[in-house]
Amino acid sequence: MKLGCNTVLFNQLDLYGALQHISWAGYEGAEIACQEEWARHLELNTNQAYVDEINYIVKKHGLKLFAIQAAFPSLSEEEQVKAMTKVFDVAQKLTIPIVATRAFGKADDKEATTKEFNFLRKISEKAESRGITLAVKPHRGASVYNTATVLQMLEEIKSPALGVNFDALHLTKGGDNPAEAALKIGKHIVHVHCHDCPRPKPTNDTPEDQVPGRSMINWHAVLNNLKQAGYYDALDVHIVGAFTYPLSRQMGLAAEARGYLNRCLQEIQ
Repeated sequence: MKLGCNTVLFNQLDLYGALQHISWAGYEGAEIACQEEWARHLELNTNQAYVDEINYIVKKHGLKLFAIQAAFPSLSEEEQVKAMTKVFDVAQKLTIPIVATRAFGKADDKEATTKEFNFLRKISEKAESRGITLAVKPHRGASVYNTATVLQMLEEIKSPALGVNFDALHLTKGGDNPAEAALKIGKHIVHVHCHDCPRPKPTNDTPEDQVPGRSMINWHAVLNNLKQAGYYDALDVHIVGAFTYPLSRQMGLAAEARGYLNRCLQEIQ
């Protein structure tokens, strides 16, 4: 498995600066944040000059681009489909195989879930036509929030382009044991977000709480079961909420997370 970091942690920097710090922290690659509410490190621009510029930055810092994380919740559904389609176009140009997004809708609400699944079906079709895999993350309070609803989504949306962005924090918040969930979801896992879940009540998680190894998730068990499930791809550290932290403090979180996860990977080999 390969260690990456989501650029959202370095929200105060441009893409060059974010990737530079991710490289300095020892990561092999990165996930680019394209989220209107947190960090916008990617423009919906397929102009060749823009693509060449990003490729130059990535090469300069010795990284690989593992994924793009995108979400546009303030837009109408039609506008969201258009925006996500543009993200797929950029991903295709940059040869980034995964576009990750979180589930929305409302937990245990049949009407909201039907609407959310229809939306995911539409953008899965757009991803498929461009050779991109859409990785949907379960999220607390959303229509997809635990293992059961992940499997429901996969059963109802029959798309070869649809996979799961495995997120141990949100699966824990959904009442699941994430290590067990890894085996149940198995081959459908196409991407992984790594952030920890605070003790004892997983409600308000500070950036420090989210650093793997600081809180309640058994990362050795999770990573071992991901391996048993046949997952050998990117593990992207995803720490949110450090938006006003000094850059040195953001860098400390990134480096600590990388060091801990790297040690875990060594121990499960």
